[in-house]
Amino acid sequence: MVHRRDVLKGLAAGAVGAVSGCSLEGPVADASLVDIVKAEKFPGVDGKPLINKPRAYQVLEEENIDGLIALDPVNVYYLTNTWSIGARMRRQYPALATFARDPNQPSFLVTTTSQLWDVANRRSEVPELMPYTGPANWEDYIGADAEQMRIEPEARERGYAFNSDAELSPREQGWADIQARYQSNVAPSEHWALARALKESGLAKGRLAVDDMRIRDLLELIGAADDITFIPGDNIFRKIRYIKSPVEIDLMRIAAQKNAAAALATIRSIQEGMLFEDIERKFMTEAAAHGNQIAFILAGITLGLLPHQEIKRGQAILVDAVSHFRQYHGDFARTVVLGDPPADVAARNRANQIGREAAFEMVKPGVKYSEIRAVGFDAMKKAGMPEEAIIVNPHSVGLQHTDQPYRDNLPYPIAPDIELQPGMTITIDLPYIEVGWGAGHNEDLILITETGYEILNTDEEPLVVV
Repeated sequence: MVHRRDVLKGLAAGAVGAVSGCSLEGPVADASLVDIVKAEKFPGVDGKPLINKPRAYQVLEEENIDGLIALDPVNVYYLTNTWSIGARMRRQYPALATFARDPNQPSFLVTTTSQLWDVANRRSEVPELMPYTGPANWEDYIGADAEQMRIEPEARERGYAFNSDAELSPREQGWADIQARYQSNVAPSEHWALARALKESGLAKGRLAVDDMRIRDLLELIGAADDITFIPGDNIFRKIRYIKSPVEIDLMRIAAQKNAAAALATIRSIQEGMLFEDIERKFMTEAAAHGNQIAFILAGITLGLLPHQEIKRGQAILVDAVSHFRQYHGDFARTVVLGDPPADVAARNRANQIGREAAFEMVKPGVKYSEIRAVGFDAMKKAGMPEEAIIVNPHSVGLQHTDQPYRDNLPYPIAPDIELQPGMTITIDLPYIEVGWGAGHNEDLILITETGYEILNTDEEPLVVV
């Protein structure tokens, strides 16, 4: 069996890369870029595994599943702590990952040999590696029948050239070591690499949950699926992922603070006559300056965006901003008005705040989404908010914007009435939308604790007057 930990023994400390970030004490939106773009490390999360293993073992036991195979980059990242080069290039099969219910069996990252140097550069804890290149004798498989496809091709073994007369830097030596370790043992394709990984982890037979049925196609093509029962696994991954590991919680806290700071900086830059594209471009810049990558921003009336195509003085709009740090998402929203808020804007903001307070008073383990939804809705309605404008929507956030399971045994992804548990990271969407009037919003990312909740981002007033 190939062990990555043996490969990386002796790799130089110079391979470690610095990460940009800001203090976790709570970023301030109007801080200077010099302060924001500090080269700081995050020792609590740097290089640590993401997966909540106890939760994974529990779910696999409950579902009577022997293991997982991931193809979706989100799930591959979750299992392997690696966002593959193939995912960045949006390849059809960017990388795969395996995870066994038996804790004594290894997990694998199935990826191209081009990923090896990235692994050597980082001090991240990743599972065993199963690299592949391409078939050297691909001509032998033109028009191949089923019997021929069960014969493993020869793998291309050519790696990158190294100057034999040069004294390699520690980082270059790391590249040489990892290439030499795997070059003579690479698989000829993702099909065969995955088959090898399953065999070495005891998963060549049994019930396996896969997040993409193309995985079954890969294995069937080479005759490696005969003893496997494939279970649709997207919801299995979601059942695991919505309860976060300690490392994920730290990442969510960083993502949330950076996202809120970038959103508030964007909001405070709004001027009369600005277009949605101006606001979006500003959020892109602010998110990058804070060390996040933008997912999306809404400014105006949800996906309809600005009602008059540009910012108008006295018009209430919502700003809902989402960006991610190392693939973990922050989600933050506020009501925004340019100039002194008119009386109706102030009144609806008060009703929205009353609904928020009522909803948040409910938040603790054991409470269901439906209970939060009902209490928040009723509180806003009684406070004078038009009933038809009210939306109350709790949802999980993590590696995906809506990072929670759906109901089993239905042909459609219908949300369940989730019960809050410690380790969940959620928001409670509280927008109010009425076309012809305007819109507002109030949303913070929170962590469910043993006794209640913790707000993960900066706690700012629900109405921002610019």
